[in-house]
Amino acid sequence: MSEIIYKSVDGVKIPLSEEELAQREIDIKREIDNIPMFKLEALRNDRIPLLKEADYKINTLVDNDEDASAWRKYRQELRDITNTSDLDNVTFPAKPS
Repeated sequence: MSEIIYKSVDGVKIPLSEEELAQREIDIKREIDNIPMFKLEALRNDRIPLLKEADYKINTLVDNDEDASAWRKYRQELRDITNTSDLDNVTFPAKPS
């Protein structure tokens, strides 16, 4: 069961409308997204599938006695991406071809 959230209008307690609740959620998410700790966590979450893909590609190339250096470099660039001081302008490295 969801919690009912109220507002006060002229001293009267009134439940928020669906639209007000939706806007409140948007506002809360916007505030959270502007906190560096949460931005860094989001960046790491976006990076996880890319690191898994890189690991798979590296292992496949090594298993087939092929050169994995480009994928190793890409993987390291992914790992280094969290060292940025500007979490609003992160550019992911390009995948090797």
